[in-house]
Amino acid sequence: MGRFLLRRLFLLPVQLFGLLVLVFFLTRLIPGDPAYALAGGQATAEQVERIRQSMGLDQPLWVQFWHYVSGVLQGDWGTSIQTNSPVVRDLVQRAPATLLLMFFSLLMIILLALVLVGWLLWRPQGLARKVVSGYGFLAGVVPDFWVGLSLVSLLYVQLGIGASPSGQLDARITVPPVTNVGLIDAAIAGDPPAVANAMAHLVLPCITLIFVYLAPVIRIMSAVTEKVNGSDFARFADSWGISPWRRVRYILRFTSPTMVTTLASTTVFLVGGAVLVETVFSWGGVGQYAVAAVTRSDYVGVQGFVLIAGLFTAMVYLANDLLHAAIDPQLRKA
Repeated sequence: MGRFLLRRLFLLPVQLFGLLVLVFFLTRLIPGDPAYALAGGQATAEQVERIRQSMGLDQPLWVQFWHYVSGVLQGDWGTSIQTNSPVVRDLVQRAPATLLLMFFSLLMIILLALVLVGWLLWRPQGLARKVVSGYGFLAGVVPDFWVGLSLVSLLYVQLGIGASPSGQLDARITVPPVTNVGLIDAAIAGDPPAVANAMAHLVLPCITLIFVYLAPVIRIMSAVTEKVNGSDFARFADSWGISPWRRVRYILRFTSPTMVTTLASTTVFLVGGAVLVETVFSWGGVGQYAVAAVTRSDYVGVQGFVLIAGLFTAMVYLANDLLHAAIDPQLRKA
């Protein structure tokens, strides 16, 4: 187990450096000019060129890359041209809002996946199979932003469910910004109406992410559990006359490694989903920040988002490997 963990920790810096190289050079392919975006549409060519020189964009790419890597290693990820503040500060302020959205969405995905897969095992034919198959097909062909816009139109506009897509709190509600997360700040302030309003704002973006990303979890888990359901040990358990729910519990426990891997992948996909969903609902997290950085040719903003997303992804898969090692005794001996 110790050697396994050391190998994974050794590979982590290599993965992050590879990501650093890719994000730097691919960012330079984004259409637009950061110097022009910073100077404004009325700036002269000479003014834009002076700004480009001050930003170091007139230097060769390898020199720019060396300066960027040196800055990252020292904790300086650059200054965003859209906020005029350090990228690290922007990401630290906005990351909690994204993590809160992902946490509630992932929690509901886990609970609903267990319920639906258990239902399929309990009633493998009939309505359960038709409902899950139909949902999986529908959720697999619609994009995140379309689901979000449709939910706003149907639930909020037509039925009055949830809150307006205007951020984490209504504009009329103000709470002291401690964590920059509306729900947590409202709870810290001891303001029950603000807490209720923050929860209402969570409803539609969470439903959007749940609707889209629950489908692949269900498809994978239903296929795996269906295979295990027809295995020899499952038939042997039936011959002993165990209760159906106990049988379901055994099968879910047997397929837990697959469940862990599927949820790890879903957690990573939620980062990408948050980019569009946060934009639709003006959530104010790192996803909305990344979209604004791309549209404004903010190189350092895009690079910062990709790096933090890559680091988060690496940590999720490291946790996945450790959970697998804890579940599978053979990996603990590796």
